[in-house]
Amino acid sequence: MRHAMHARVSPHRWVMLLLLLSIPFSPFTKKSAAADGETLFRQQCGTCHSVKKDDGPRAGPPLYGVIGRRAGTADGFEYSDALRGAGFAWDAGHLEHWLANSNQFVPGSYMNYRQDDDSVRKSIVQFLESSAKR
Repeated sequence: MRHAMHARVSPHRWVMLLLLLSIPFSPFTKKSAAADGETLFRQQCGTCHSVKKDDGPRAGPPLYGVIGRRAGTADGFEYSDALRGAGFAWDAGHLEHWLANSNQFVPGSYMNYRQDDDSVRKSIVQFLESSAKR
């Protein structure tokens, strides 16, 4: 008589499988999105910009207090005429447009940055909204 071989799944493996299936499909929870934004900021922006209160300009202006600050006005940084005359205050929408294509958003600005990935831009902006406030 031939016995059918069935793989028996241990209770431990069932628990692991159920745990894996319970992970949300979204790759980021609210907490991990902010952490991801910080990592992305450090990787893509942190060489030229700081969000620390007492840091001065680097190759780019400090971003501490950027939310609500009029474009082109951080103390101690030499801005392009285009950015000094931009006439807006930074908020999430302006930052996203800037990160999408800085030269297209404010033609004549010195910074040349373009990020096509909407989720990367949103993560960086969320990080700035939470970490660069006065």
